[in-house]
Amino acid sequence: MQNNFRKLRIGFDTLIIGLMPKEYVDTAIGFANSIKEYFEKELDVEIIESGDIVASMEEAKASWKLFKSKDVDAVILFNGTFSPGNLTVEIVRNIEVPFLLWGVEEYEIHKHDMTGSMVALFPQANTFANFNRKFSFIYGSDIKKQSVRDQARVFVNAVRAIAYLREATIGVMGMRPDGFEITDYDELALKEKFGTTIKKVSMYEFTETIKNIPEKEIDEDMKIQKQIFEISNDSVEESRGLSRVYLAVEKVVKEKGLNAYAPDCWPELREKDKTPICAANGRMNEIGIMASCECDVDGSLALMMEYAMTKSTPWLADLVNYIEKKDALLFFHCGNASASLCKSKPVLERPFGGLAPTGILKNGIATVCSLNSIRGKYMIHVGVGEVIDNEEYVKGSNLTIRMNNGSFDFIKSLISNGVPHHNSIVYGDISPEIKEFANLMNIPIVEF
Repeated sequence: MQNNFRKLRIGFDTLIIGLMPKEYVDTAIGFANSIKEYFEKELDVEIIESGDIVASMEEAKASWKLFKSKDVDAVILFNGTFSPGNLTVEIVRNIEVPFLLWGVEEYEIHKHDMTGSMVALFPQANTFANFNRKFSFIYGSDIKKQSVRDQARVFVNAVRAIAYLREATIGVMGMRPDGFEITDYDELALKEKFGTTIKKVSMYEFTETIKNIPEKEIDEDMKIQKQIFEISNDSVEESRGLSRVYLAVEKVVKEKGLNAYAPDCWPELREKDKTPICAANGRMNEIGIMASCECDVDGSLALMMEYAMTKSTPWLADLVNYIEKKDALLFFHCGNASASLCKSKPVLERPFGGLAPTGILKNGIATVCSLNSIRGKYMIHVGVGEVIDNEEYVKGSNLTIRMNNGSFDFIKSLISNGVPHHNSIVYGDISPEIKEFANLMNIPIVEF
C-alpha cells in the first residue's frame, strides 16, 4: 500500500520554573531528550523547538511564534518541573492545534525536594477548560515503558488523521441516489470541523472520461486485472468495462488532486452502463485513495481517518444480517473490498447489474466505525470485534464479525444513536486512536 502522508511536525516545549537547581533542570532536559528521540526515530515525526527549556514569558512567546511559522500539527508541553501558569496561557492562547500535556514522576524524591511536574498538569488542564479547548496527557518519565509508548503512538496516529483530513480533498462524483438523503452533507460544517476540501465532478464529465479511455490502455490494465481477480472466459469481454472505469477514476483522481472520492455508483454505472465502479473502489483503496459509495462524504472521512491512523487498507460496508447461531454480524458491499483483504483471489460475479468482485475477507481483529453528521453536528460510533469464518455469504465483499460485548447489542447501539447503514472497517483495534481523535476534535463518541 502506498504511504500518502507527509512527516508530522510537532512542537515541543520543556517547561521549567526558573528557581530550580541546575541538576534538576539537567535531569528534566535528559528526560525530554529521550522522549524527543523516540518521537523522531520510532514515530517518524519532526520535532520543532525554540530551545532546551521554556522558563520565561519571552521564551514562551518565541516558542509559539516559531510553532506558527513552522505550521506545526501539534504541540507537546513537557513539564520538566512545575512551571508558572502564564507560560502555558501564552502558548495555548496563540496557537490552535492539538496539545499533549506531559508530566513526569518526582525524580528527585530521594532528596526530599519536590519538583512539581505533576502539580503543573492541574492548572494547565484548568487553562484549557477556561479556553474551551481539548487536550491529551501522558504521565511517565520512562519512554521505554510500554504503556507510555502506547499513549505516545496513539496521540501521533490521531494527530496524523487530523492533519490528513485538514489538507485532504474529496471528490464527489455525480450526486447521491434518489432517496439516500442520509448521505447528504453540510459542506461548510465539514470545512469548519475538519478543513477538508470538496470538489465536484459531474457524472457527465466522469462518463465522458470513461468513454474516452484508449483501448490500448485497457489491454494493459486487463493484464493487471487478471492477476487481481478470477475472471471466467465468459466474463473477459465484459470485464474490460471494469478496467475502463478504473482507468477513468485514476485519471480523475490525478487531474483533480483527490485523496478520496464519493461516487454516484448506482443506478447509472451499475444498472444502466453495466460497468460497476466497485472493483475500481477496492483497487483505489489499496493504493491509498479512499473510495466510499453512494456519494457518502461522511464515509470518505471515516475511511481517511482509519487509513491515516493505521497506514493500512479500510473498506466501507453495509451491515446486512445478524447471524444468531454465531452471535455475529455480516457486513457486505457490492465488491469494493480490496483483494489484499480477502482470503483468496476474488471472483468476478454479478451481485447487481454488471460484474463485481466476490470475496470473503480474512480473519482477525477489526474496528468498525461510523463518522456521522446529524444536522451538521458530527458524532462517532466505534466498536471492535473478531472476524470469523462463515459459510453464509452473498455475492460481493463479505465480512463476518463477532463484536465484543455482543453483536445484537451493537446493532441496537447503532440504531438508537441514529447511525446510517455505512460503516468503515479496518483490521486491528484502533479504538484508542479513534477515542483520542474524537477528544482532540471535540466530537461526541459512542464506544461500544
